[in-house]
Amino acid sequence: MEWNEYKKKVVNALDAFSFDENILHLLRDSIKNNQKIFVAGNGGSAAIALHYVCDFSKGATKDWKNNPHRYKAICLSNNLGYMTAISNDEHYDEVFKQQLINLAVPKDILMLISSSGNSPNIIKAAEWAKDNGLIVVGITGLQGGKLKEICHHSAHVTTDYYEVCEDVHHIFGQFLSTYLREY
Repeated sequence: MEWNEYKKKVVNALDAFSFDENILHLLRDSIKNNQKIFVAGNGGSAAIALHYVCDFSKGATKDWKNNPHRYKAICLSNNLGYMTAISNDEHYDEVFKQQLINLAVPKDILMLISSSGNSPNIIKAAEWAKDNGLIVVGITGLQGGKLKEICHHSAHVTTDYYEVCEDVHHIFGQFLSTYLREY
């Protein structure tokens, strides 16, 4: 694929991207509501999840250095030791759910990034979160999969290219950080 063709796919995907605007209010109010924001994904989406957490933890807070009121963001894709222990002793489908059991409380926020929306470990985490009173935000691509159906709030890009999904998901994270920094 040539550069101009790829660029056109990204622009078209951005134009087709939609999200529930309640996500903005949910994240913005998470500080005053003392909610943690958990973020997870697999592969490229794991890297995007880590970037979301970095930006929520630092870049999304106005006057970060002097502001003790910060977003409490945790990347579930980043605890390699615990993830491999769960995968080895149980099953990879459990890696996010088991971490939530350790750390989450009702009303916390779980943001799951999945281009297909069908990754078994993502679905298990979403189902556990819903059953235990967490608020689930699904960030999906392609057709949205099961995650788009079961999450409370959805951000979705319709495209058949995983790379383009990930580009748009990354841009959405940058937007969220920029939006939150204004409050």
